Amino acid sequence: MIKNIDYTKYISFMLIAYAFSFPVSKAATNLFEVLAILLWIMEGRWREKFELYKHNLLSISIALLIGFSLLSILWHGNAGLTFHYIAKYRHLLIIFVFYSSFDKKYTSHIISAFLGAMFISELMSYAIFFELIHYKNISPDDPSPFMSHMTYSTVLAFTINVLLIRFFYEKNLKYKLFYIFFFLSATANLFINGGRTGQVIFIVLILITIFTSVQHKFKAFILSITILMTTFFLAYSLSPNFHSRTNQLYYDLSNVIVHNNYTGSGGLRLALSIMGVETFKDYPMAGTGIAYSIKDLQLYAQRNGFNAKILSTLADYHNGFLTISVQLGIIGLIISLMIIFALFRFSPEKKEYKIFALLYATTFVLFSFTHNTFHTMNPMIFFALFSGYFNSISRRKILH
Repeated sequence: MIKNIDYTKYISFMLIAYAFSFPVSKAATNLFEVLAILLWIMEGRWREKFELYKHNLLSISIALLIGFSLLSILWHGNAGLTFHYIAKYRHLLIIFVFYSSFDKKYTSHIISAFLGAMFISELMSYAIFFELIHYKNISPDDPSPFMSHMTYSTVLAFTINVLLIRFFYEKNLKYKLFYIFFFLSATANLFINGGRTGQVIFIVLILITIFTSVQHKFKAFILSITILMTTFFLAYSLSPNFHSRTNQLYYDLSNVIVHNNYTGSGGLRLALSIMGVETFKDYPMAGTGIAYSIKDLQLYAQRNGFNAKILSTLADYHNGFLTISVQLGIIGLIISLMIIFALFRFSPEKKEYKIFALLYATTFVLFSFTHNTFHTMNPMIFFALFSGYFNSISRRKILH
């Protein structure tokens, strides 16, 4: 540790840059992540830090996830594959950096940096949609510029509701107008993209946002129903992408219920969840191990009458918490429940940020039921950034 350096300040700057980079650049996100972690290591004060971590549920949960995953090599073998899988958990170290070394006076800067980058991402999305630019191989029919449409739509749903909360709490008319404009443009952007996950999450978040921000509950009910009905009517009428994907989801679910046919996109995800639960029941104690994404796929597909050939193209269960539980057995299930519980325990002092934290926890848990959020970079960064951030600003004890 070099004396006379204000590590907390510089770490906080790196974390603000990290929040700005996340929506627009993987390379920059990785860079600022590494710089923040290096400064955190150089900062030292490990006795004080460990004292903080051992009393924090999220820190304990992440330590258990990483530690028990490593320990599972002892009974599952295949150390090479296991280490390769666990290496991606390095992104989760940012959670520890935030908790011990983020200065709360920069609380608003993280949200502002993130929203600024989301605005840039949205402009890029519209430019691609209207064919003003051509970016990589991204189609105007699904203009998600910097991440997959599933992740982009999820992050966008969260962003939309953060903007609505800021609109409710902002006093300055100029900023209120900006937030409502950004809210409307982001909502439209959500429905020209192909991510149905974010569109479903949007419904849940709007209800939370309105009912936590409007004191009169009948007014809250009318406002939320009005926003949702208007949004979905316009989206279904004006967005060919949303129209076709909504119909496709209906057909997928209808095929599952009426014909027991799981070959559609929605049906395949449901089939994977069923197989994951059955795998967990067959390997409840030690799990299948980290090295196996989907164990004995052929066996479980035949047992349930699923199309094994189609399912073999998918690498995991498309469910972050289920994947952890299958891989690590009962301990994995406990870790999954601990993480969920920790997310909903975030309690920043300001009411505005309490609502942000609730919106984030709801977003990430719903997202994790459709995606392996603990092994894909952008979902992991989304988790590390906002779990670390809300965990930190909920902390009452301060390091000296």
